[in-house]
Amino acid sequence: MASEGISYSVFSFSAPGANVFQGSETLTIALARLINEQSAAYVRSNPDKLSFFAVVPLPYTSAAIIEANYALDTLGAAGIFLTSNFEGTYLGNAAFTPFFSAMNDRKEKQIFFIHPSTPYLKIDNKLVEANPTPYLTGKIEFYFETARTLEDLTFTQTIHNFTNIDYIIPHVGGAFPSTIDRMLKSDPSPTLYNSSLAIYQTRFWWDSAGPTYYHQVSGLLAYGIPSTQLLFGTDFPYVPSFTQAGSLEAIEDSTAITAEDRILLFTNNSKNLFGSKISNSNDKTPKLSNARLKQKSYLTKQELQSGEPRTTSN
Repeated sequence: MASEGISYSVFSFSAPGANVFQGSETLTIALARLINEQSAAYVRSNPDKLSFFAVVPLPYTSAAIIEANYALDTLGAAGIFLTSNFEGTYLGNAAFTPFFSAMNDRKEKQIFFIHPSTPYLKIDNKLVEANPTPYLTGKIEFYFETARTLEDLTFTQTIHNFTNIDYIIPHVGGAFPSTIDRMLKSDPSPTLYNSSLAIYQTRFWWDSAGPTYYHQVSGLLAYGIPSTQLLFGTDFPYVPSFTQAGSLEAIEDSTAITAEDRILLFTNNSKNLFGSKISNSNDKTPKLSNARLKQKSYLTKQELQSGEPRTTSN
């Protein structure tokens, strides 16, 4: 946080979340509670610097609802962390509809942070990793995982039906932006394209984690995503720290956004999204970020008195 000029972080444990013991409902529920209690302890130790996203024990839907409510109401979680799939089941699956419905029915707007995870095939009641390449899943396959689960959430109209939920999407959407026209323009529904774009432009928030502002972000912005929906995020410490300085510099040097856009990305947008869910939301100059433990954080960076974001380097 110090090296990036970040003063406030909303962090999460990254994939696989609580799904370490695949197929064991008891152990998955127990690990989710352990992670959330530990996350809350970190926040209590650093209340002016940290908030957290809670993990939930999906695919066990009833238990996930109980854990989410406990984490939000008792532990003070700022939102819910979801992986792109839970033991091979993607987020738009009807088995998860009761979870989305329960969260949507809560009084306050809910924030779901959707992070890619390892893809699986179910063969003979066993989960088999489905990365077809010899390369690490986090290199490329994570981008396709984001596209798969957002396609699922869109075609099942989960994002349309539960309007009290906002979504944070890391890596400025991974491979998803390159699929939107092909996916939606080939759908027979005459309204799905425009209604989906409206959601991507208003209830989706796109974080910058990784080397995404060299060129990749231009593909996302081509869909009319306003700068009010851009967030600063990091993959630290999931990826080597030496990569982060270049990623930050790419944001600061990007011609795809303006100086005013950078102020929104580094600070104001996170304030608008999280509001009272973060402890210093009333501060005139909070610095926020999203981080992953194997960490994902949503951070807002410092504003200078001139209104320009501070340039930092490792």
